[in-house]
Amino acid sequence: MESADVVIVGGGIMGCALAYQLSKRNVDVLLLEREMLGSQSTGKCAGGVRQQFSSEGNVRLQQRSVAMLEHFEEETGHPADFRQIGYLFLLTQPQQVEDFRHNMEVWHRVGLAEARWVDAAEAARMVPILNVEDVLGCTFCPSDGIASPADVTSGYAAAARRHGARLKEGVAATGIDVASGRVQGVRTTAGDIATRLVFSCAGAWSASIGRMAGLEIPILPYRRHIAVTGSFPAVPRDNPMTVDFQTSLYFHPEGDGVLIGMSDREEPPGFVTDVNWEFLEKMFAQAARRAPALSAAGVKTAWAGLYEVTPDHQAILGPIPEVEGFWCAAGFSGHGFMQAPAAALFLAQMLLDHTSEVDISSFAFERFARGSLVKERNVI
Repeated sequence: MESADVVIVGGGIMGCALAYQLSKRNVDVLLLEREMLGSQSTGKCAGGVRQQFSSEGNVRLQQRSVAMLEHFEEETGHPADFRQIGYLFLLTQPQQVEDFRHNMEVWHRVGLAEARWVDAAEAARMVPILNVEDVLGCTFCPSDGIASPADVTSGYAAAARRHGARLKEGVAATGIDVASGRVQGVRTTAGDIATRLVFSCAGAWSASIGRMAGLEIPILPYRRHIAVTGSFPAVPRDNPMTVDFQTSLYFHPEGDGVLIGMSDREEPPGFVTDVNWEFLEKMFAQAARRAPALSAAGVKTAWAGLYEVTPDHQAILGPIPEVEGFWCAAGFSGHGFMQAPAAALFLAQMLLDHTSEVDISSFAFERFARGSLVKERNVI
């Protein structure tokens, strides 16, 4: 029977980054991906990387991820295509301005000194296609930006393999053997694996992986749409990622066109990833209101992927106490691509050093039992 020190279930950005961090420290890692590496939520995300969160834990985690992406190529030998074009949040409600004033204090306190306020006139200069007549204020952080999910995932995967990790595509986990309250092994479509440690990095499918070990992991899948326009010179390559916070509409340059996304807050959870063209019409109507020039943009392609959402919109990172040897790295609620580099590093430190350079205890599973949930409010 095959064996491994650690079996990672899920080969998106989180699983590949973790395989790299653990194998780099001489842990024998076997990763299972039922389809292809990065083919699910990672491959369908918008590639955004930001530090402007409402909870301090997310800000600190993301500061480390940004630093890692800045040095990604020298560490892994692969490009990340990380372009620090900044994130511009447009605020149109007095309460949002008040909330973001508090956020700005947090950002500056933890060392995100470059984050700053921008008024409507400056926002219009930064993004000339914007309609800012109802904008009360904005926040901007120039070290935020966008990176390539495909490049970062394949970079981590290749680096993990160089360090001896075994990454298996087309192999699904079908069961987790638990005896006397601890993990003993993983059953797969390609045979059984003996291991005493499983990491669930299965994203939107994490609840079903948890159930294999008799656990209830509170993660639900939600469909999220993205469309990319044809060539659109009015949004140049250095245009910041622009977010209309009230509606969750966002857009950023993508190739010579524009990538546009928005959350459907009415949609119930589910695993459907077909494109809902009726919703896309609403999204484009919203885009035309916020940036009238976009009404002339034609859709080149559109797709939908899944967010993996927890009750407080925060990730679940670390061991699940009910089953010894079962760890979780999922539930990022739309922030998995951007948070994975640092989350993988800190989880490897927790496992091997029993401490991490940034305190990630606010992401512990036990918070649900304690009822000590602090919602991440900057969710789009």
